[in-house]
Amino acid sequence: MRRTVRVFAAVGPAERLGTAIASLPAPVRRTLAQVAHRTDLRLVAGSWEDGGGGCLVANAVACVGLTHDPRTPDPRTLDLRMLDAFPQMSSRDLNTLIVAWDEATAQARATDDPAMRELLRSGLAWAGEPLSSQDPPAVPGQGSLAPAPPDDDAGADAAVVAATGV
Repeated sequence: MRRTVRVFAAVGPAERLGTAIASLPAPVRRTLAQVAHRTDLRLVAGSWEDGGGGCLVANAVACVGLTHDPRTPDPRTLDLRMLDAFPQMSSRDLNTLIVAWDEATAQARATDDPAMRELLRSGLAWAGEPLSSQDPPAVPGQGSLAPAPPDDDAGADAAVVAATGV
């Protein structure tokens, strides 16, 4: 049997998470930016907890107001509630986000809420998602966890046209 070993050093944790976030529909990215700001919703990784809070998915569901009363259990699983909240999201998108989140937190050795929140903010910055309407757009490549995404010639051409008017 062949054994595969993942090399975490090839891709940093913010890039790993940012790549997953960048591929998500815009409403999901905006909701993840809300999660990054909501310090009342603690972050955990590697576990669905009790289905009611802590994980990135539960926090996203809470941000869109789809929480349920614990006295009357919701028959839908947490992942189905997330997909219901964001019909433009596929189950593949959701799985990619969950795996990227768990791998990035393990790679960054983020074990507490502040470290995970910083990682989420760095991943959002890497993906180019503004953290809130009050914050300026995030600049990829700034901060210890956020390496810059690959350069894009089309973006550079657009910047030249905007600057020169040609």
